Amino acid sequence: MKEIFIVEDDDGIRELIEFLLVSQQYSVKTFPTARAFNKTVPGEIPDLFLLDIMLPDGNGLDICKDLKKDTATRSVPVVLMSAHADISRMEGADDFIAKPFDVDELLQRIEKQLAGS
Repeated sequence: MKEIFIVEDDDGIRELIEFLLVSQQYSVKTFPTARAFNKTVPGEIPDLFLLDIMLPDGNGLDICKDLKKDTATRSVPVVLMSAHADISRMEGADDFIAKPFDVDELLQRIEKQLAGS
C-alpha cells in the first residue's frame, strides 16, 4: 500500500484529502503544521508528499527544498498546493495543484506522480 504524507493546516481540506486517499487504498499520515511534520519519525519515508504552501508556522516551499536536499527523500515526489502562490517558484516540487481543486484531478496527479516513482 502506497503511503502519502499530507501537510495542510486547514482541517476541512486535510480531512477531505485524507478521506479521498484512504478511499483509494492509500495509507495516509496528516500533519496540521510544519512543526508537526518536522517531528516525523526519522527514516519514515512515504511514497509521496502533498504539501500546502501557506502554513501557520512555515511553508511548503521550504519543506520541499529540505526534502529535495536530503538524499533519503530526494527522489520522493512532492506535490505542492496553494490558493495563492507564485507557481514559478516550486523549489524542486514535482507538481503543483491550485486550490480550490477538482478531486478527480487531485487523484489523477497523485497517481501520475506515484506511477513515475
